[in-house]
This record gives sequence, structure tokens and C-alpha cells, in this order.
Amino acid sequence: MRTGWMLLGLLALSTAALAGEGRYEALPLAGADGGKGGARAFILDTRDGHVWVWSENELITAPDGRRRYGAGFIYQGKLRPGSQPGEMIEQQGR
Repeated sequence: MRTGWMLLGLLALSTAALAGEGRYEALPLAGADGGKGGARAFILDTRDGHVWVWSENELITAPDGRRRYGAGFIYQGKLRPGSQPGEMIEQQGR
């Protein structure tokens, strides 16, 4: 039993170390006050440029076809750096 707690502690420490690197940044989206529409956040992978939106109240379709509302992530795509502020970047195929 003592070994299990030690492994759990090591796992928690390693997870905290990864979070401390700041690879993923989350920002609340406007109007995301947890009201009628539920909370929402913009999540950016600062290393690879992937972007998601997390929503507390997202329409989800289960494998059996039933639909319900619940928390979910929506992948938005991958960002690429521009060469100057305000540059318009055309959408590329995925």
C-alpha cells in the first residue's frame, strides 16, 4: 500500500512539472461566465501551435446515437507564425 501512495505522489509531481513548463495556455472566452451557455476556454499548445476550445456545455453525440450536453473539447486547427503583426494568413487545407 505504501508503494502505491509513493507512485501516486511521483505521478503528481511529474504532472506538476509538465504543467509548470507552460506548454498549454488557457484563456477564458468572452461571455464565458458560467451562465446559461456554460463556461468556455481557448486552449493553445504553445510548442506545436494546436488550438482547442473547451466548453462546459457542448452538444455531444454518444456512440449509440443519443445526444446530450456535457463538457467537451473542439479542435480548431493548427496555428503558424506570421512575419508581421496584423498579417492576414490564408487558411490551409488540413
